Amino acid sequence: MSGSQEIPAVHLLGTGMSAIVQAIPITAQATGRPVIVVGGLAVLCRLSRPYRATTDLDTVSRLQHGQTGQLQLLVAAGATLSGPSGVQLPTALGPVQIDVLQVTDADFDPLPDDPTDRLHVLSHAWAAETATLVTLLADDPPPVDVLVAQPAALVAMKLQSAMNRAAAKEGTDFLDIVRLAMDPITNRPVAAGLQSAGQQLKDDALLHVARWFEQGRDRTLKRIRSIPEGATMTQADLELVAELLTTALTR
Repeated sequence: MSGSQEIPAVHLLGTGMSAIVQAIPITAQATGRPVIVVGGLAVLCRLSRPYRATTDLDTVSRLQHGQTGQLQLLVAAGATLSGPSGVQLPTALGPVQIDVLQVTDADFDPLPDDPTDRLHVLSHAWAAETATLVTLLADDPPPVDVLVAQPAALVAMKLQSAMNRAAAKEGTDFLDIVRLAMDPITNRPVAAGLQSAGQQLKDDALLHVARWFEQGRDRTLKRIRSIPEGATMTQADLELVAELLTTALTR
């Protein structure tokens, strides 16, 4: 990562990444709203040394009462439904899968009773509220400034999203958490961000840290080691992550 202190720049390589960058302004124009990047691309943008690629664009949508969802707006603009919350969006470099993670006013009135469902709502809304600009530079399209979720919000979202995922996706979520917590660029923002989060989010995130990195540590390590990028991960790494996250969430 390089660039000014105000807006960091991330260089993305390959045609697939160029297509994703090209899809961002198309999405913004079709929906009339800014794209807020979460998921794998956001992790890639935040880490000092990205360890995996991504093939799609995940965006979070914080809908106010009466607003039309971004998914419906994209379909109305010519995108094709693809999956329960996504579309295939045409670009000059080929179609791009865009998944829209939506949080509405109704999700807060009232908040879900289940702590995992509640963490979904709170972490995604937090990601939308605190995202900051990053300049994406790719091989083909011109640079694009886009809002990207901050490291602490990404950790909170992935603590929740690991639930009920396929083994490989689960392992990727866990490894993203570990990388964000231990990376020299993101470890302090993760700790500071979680420490400053709302109390309900902190309480729910703490339950999931205990579930994945304390009580279920052996299972989590097995999931991480099941993907090539996580083959060298150790119990000590997970113990350190549990300590770092628990300390931040209990301050």
